[in-house]
Amino acid sequence: MSPKEELKQLFADRNPAHVAIEINGFTGFRTTLIDDLTMDEAMKLLSIHVPKQKSIEQENDELKNELLRNGWISKILKLAEETGIKEKGGFYKFNNWMYTSSVFKKHLNAHSIPELQKVHQQLQAVKTNNARSATKVMTKAWWDKAEKNIKLN
Repeated sequence: MSPKEELKQLFADRNPAHVAIEINGFTGFRTTLIDDLTMDEAMKLLSIHVPKQKSIEQENDELKNELLRNGWISKILKLAEETGIKEKGGFYKFNNWMYTSSVFKKHLNAHSIPELQKVHQQLQAVKTNNARSATKVMTKAWWDKAEKNIKLN
């Protein structure tokens, strides 16, 4: 069965005006008829309404990747709070840092797992540089360390 015939069967019980509006918007206002769709457009529209079933292995891999990604994001956020780049409860300062000073210059959710590892590595370097700088008197890192120590007393 061709994709156009499958679309006709799929939309048979729907209001023809609603179907025409959907096709019109999907084709960029070129047509309102299923028969006027190109084969590529018909396949894309069909894939939207009838997504292909994923295998268990694919779903498992996607879940694993999502868990790994969430783990890296949480590590990055924790490290950013430790270094002072991110304030607790606020993302404004952290987002500005991500857009201006991070390795990839984009927001945190747009990174892939290898990119997240690079950002984590960059934040580790910031942490060690701050620790090294805190040993020098009158630097910003030295003052920040002193403020933390005062709060401990």
